[in-house]
Amino acid sequence: MTRILIFSLAILLQGLLHLSGTAVHAADVELEWNVGYVNYNMSGVFTRRAIGVNGKWPIPGVELALGDILIIHVNNRLDEPTSLHSHGIFQKGTNYYDGAVMATECGIPPNGSFTYRIHMKQAGTFWIHSHFKSQTTDGLRTSLIVRDPNEFYQYDGEIILPLEDWFREQATVIIKQFNNPDPHIRYKPIVPYGIIGGECTNSKRLKMVPGKTYRIRLLNIGASFEYHFQIDHHDLRVIEVDGVAVKEKRTSVLVTAKNSTSNNYLFHADMYTDLFQMPRYNPLNFTGVLEYAPHANILREVNSQWTALSDLDLQPLDNEPLMEPSVSYTLDAYSGVFDDQTFRHSFGNITYVAPQVPSLLTALTTGSLATRSEIYGRQSNTYVLRYQDVVQVTVNNHDYYTHPFHLHGHVFQIVEIGSIRPRDRSSKMALQVPAKRDTVILRGGQYAILRFRANNPGVWLFHCHIDFHIMLGLQMTFVSAPEQIQERLARLPDMFRENCIAQGIETKGNAVGGEGLELGSREDRGPNPYSDKFESYNPPSEWEMLSYILQGDMDDGPVPVQTMYSK
Repeated sequence: MTRILIFSLAILLQGLLHLSGTAVHAADVELEWNVGYVNYNMSGVFTRRAIGVNGKWPIPGVELALGDILIIHVNNRLDEPTSLHSHGIFQKGTNYYDGAVMATECGIPPNGSFTYRIHMKQAGTFWIHSHFKSQTTDGLRTSLIVRDPNEFYQYDGEIILPLEDWFREQATVIIKQFNNPDPHIRYKPIVPYGIIGGECTNSKRLKMVPGKTYRIRLLNIGASFEYHFQIDHHDLRVIEVDGVAVKEKRTSVLVTAKNSTSNNYLFHADMYTDLFQMPRYNPLNFTGVLEYAPHANILREVNSQWTALSDLDLQPLDNEPLMEPSVSYTLDAYSGVFDDQTFRHSFGNITYVAPQVPSLLTALTTGSLATRSEIYGRQSNTYVLRYQDVVQVTVNNHDYYTHPFHLHGHVFQIVEIGSIRPRDRSSKMALQVPAKRDTVILRGGQYAILRFRANNPGVWLFHCHIDFHIMLGLQMTFVSAPEQIQERLARLPDMFRENCIAQGIETKGNAVGGEGLELGSREDRGPNPYSDKFESYNPPSEWEMLSYILQGDMDDGPVPVQTMYSK
């Protein structure tokens, strides 16, 4: 049997998307979202403040059909700006609805409003989350399901199963710890709780009818932790990842129910992390029940041999061949202590600091200079792409941390994944029809070669999708086809500029709101790394980590056990 790996990206296993199809009829799906603080009680263990919608958390999922228009009227009741990003949706022709604050918008100010109007041209399993600071960690996230009336795969029922992590502390507290240059503070365990299908840890039950085939939409909408998913005594057949339909694999996830109600079965959602290395916390084992009958015995599977499903083994149904690149870039991901005495992440020694003018507005208002990367500011780490270029990106992960690297506005072909370690130069090449995803998971000391076509004019972030790593600077910017941006995106939505003005943000000019390529003293030119204080892709030794842990408070989370299950 195969274990499915799901990181902090919307991996949807079991759904299939039909890019070429069109909905029979389109409808407006209109929602009013009052985004504000709510108190969430974690099964009586603790209560903490979350960011909810209309007084609720977890936030109810959004469901609609291919061709529909999703209209979300957002009213910000927080004490800071906010935004919504529809993860996995290309936003072709609507880059200003991508929700990436200071890349594609200014954010919605406190007591402000904004309407996102998104035409659903893709079907599949996606999710919605904030793209301001670490509001995703604090709860502003939910599933987004877009159904195709002409599904390729047939099934009898559907189960939507979001997987989440949840912390005792607010995100600001955790960021402050991870930002600390002292490893004794930085490596203190931060142990999450699991929320499975909107329910705490091990209480979720999935009801099955014998002989029926179910489409289980798995999506990790948590902030920072990886889930491994499996079901005892059942085969999983993956038919879609990241909104890309793939040829069915034996180890995928359509699930066909057994023909008997004599037993129930466990499903496992094991949470992994390398943010810290203590085996006692890694993994945390969460389970639920595949229920055939309310009181049936649970038939457990013991001594199973599980193998991980490789991205490179997935074959898209569209049979698009490997593209030949016309331009190539290399991104080296490092982490270490910077000259402002903080611990940060970076691409090419540049840690992301948001520009003072959203990059989309800079692209729209600077004429021919929009093709020059300098105009977006050094710390935005911008690469300007020509329209329709095939872009090859080699990403080298010099950290020991795992990074799920995510690209907005596109899917990329995964050409190759391998090791950059001197004593292990192993690699694996793509199939003749390469896998396509919007996120690739790189372990410490690994590299990936990715290719995508710059056919979607706009400003698109590329970043690690661990929420804390975004905040610590592991992101960069692609400005795709500036000339076409100016032709096609000049008409901005209502309240777009008003929300900028309300926050004192300039709506034109270079990264600091000025003219020309000389940004002057107002430009951020750092912080910069100390060359001798980089982390290695070799993790701290067990003795080093133990010394860090023993000086920390071990009461931050649940007591881990080897196996936790529902009765």
